[in-house]
Amino acid sequence: MNKNLMQNTKENMKGYSNYKNDYIDIKNIDKLVPKELLHKINFLFNKDIPKEPKTPNDLLIYRLSQLKESDMQQFFYKQVVLLQYELKQLNKFNELEFVQNDNGDTAGGQLSQGQRIALYKRKKAEGSRKGFPDISMYFYSAKLNLRDTVFCEVKRIGAPSEIHLTEEQLDWFLKLNSMGFNAYITNNPIFFKDVVLGEIKKIFV
Repeated sequence: MNKNLMQNTKENMKGYSNYKNDYIDIKNIDKLVPKELLHKINFLFNKDIPKEPKTPNDLLIYRLSQLKESDMQQFFYKQVVLLQYELKQLNKFNELEFVQNDNGDTAGGQLSQGQRIALYKRKKAEGSRKGFPDISMYFYSAKLNLRDTVFCEVKRIGAPSEIHLTEEQLDWFLKLNSMGFNAYITNNPIFFKDVVLGEIKKIFV
C-alpha cells in the first residue's frame, strides 16, 4: 500500500468516527480500508451468535460472546501455544512466540482521571504507542531460515457500537501492513485459528 493511499485513508477516517469518543464506525470499515486489506479484518456481531449451537465452532462463538475482550485474548494465546507445540514436533528448532503488547490503553481502567493522565504520560515517555496491536507473534522456521512477525488487534464480540476500534488502532493496522508485515483485526476465534494461525502454519508444512 503506497503512502498516498494511506494518507487518503487517514483523511477518510475523520468522516466515519464517532466524535463523542473517537471510535471508528465499523459499519463503514469497507470505505476506510483499501480493498486489498479488507480480508485481514474480520468481525462477528450479535446477529452472528448462534442461538442454538449445533457445532463445536458454534459453541465456541456462543461461549466467547458472553465474555470480555481479555477472555478472547486468552483464547488466542491458548491457540498459539497449541500451534507452538505442533511446530516443535515438526522441528525442534522451530519457534513461535506470543507477546501481549503493553500499549498503555487498558492500564488505567480503575484510576481517577488525573491518575490516568499521569499514567499515560509516563507510558508514552517509556515508549508505549497508543493503538499498537494487542498481540505480536514472532516465528522462525529453521528449515527455511525464515523469520517474521504477525500482529493482531483483538476485539470482543458484540453489536457494531460495542466493538470499539480507535483511529490509532486502524492507523497501526494500515501502517504495519504497508511495511510488509501481516496485521489483523478480529474478534472471531475461528478466523484467528484458521486464517491468522493458518497462514503461519502453512509456512512450516
